[in-house]
Amino acid sequence: MDRPAPSAEGLLDRADIRGPVSALLADRTSAEARALYLTVARYIDGRVTRVSRARYADLLPRARQEELLGEVLLELMSGSLSGFRGQSLPELLGYVRRICDRVCWRAARRVIRERDALEGEVGDIVRGWNATAPNPEAAARMSPDSPFDDKDQAYLLALLQAGSRSEHARREGVSRAAVTQRVQRIRRRISEMSRLDQSAAEAWMRERADEAALRRPSEG
Repeated sequence: MDRPAPSAEGLLDRADIRGPVSALLADRTSAEARALYLTVARYIDGRVTRVSRARYADLLPRARQEELLGEVLLELMSGSLSGFRGQSLPELLGYVRRICDRVCWRAARRVIRERDALEGEVGDIVRGWNATAPNPEAAARMSPDSPFDDKDQAYLLALLQAGSRSEHARREGVSRAAVTQRVQRIRRRISEMSRLDQSAAEAWMRERADEAALRRPSEG
């Protein structure tokens, strides 16, 4: 008699998710691989839908969101999943979330660029091109470009690693008010960016925040 396939709850209870991840990459027909695949696919569908509606409602319609689901799965199965170094299901879903956000941001950026091109003086020429779709895997593998200058980028990385303004102030030997003032100046510069750069800033900060959160528990 076949054993029932592991449930999402069973995966959540596992102390180490790397076994099912390895099974998913090596043998997708196993019960563990199927359970993990369905759990990840449902998460991707929900995440892509939420991100598209919240940030890119006028750029990524439902039909495009379904395509993005396939692009994220392709990115994971074609190599990105092998780079996962966590142990738990929440860590894995956090890893998948970064890829979802990156793929959505890249897709929205392409739409904005296409609109800008068609609205410019060369619009008639662009419409006459026989366009070819870019490789979604190559685009998804790229990390979001940082729109910040070197000083702001370094400051934000240090702040994210500290985990709070108070902790960052303690490490730097400054007042919390000084940290708040610096953050407000950075926020003001973000508000003055183009819509595309604002999206890039959000995607970049989310990815760096997730990376900092995964590193922080192992430090100290």
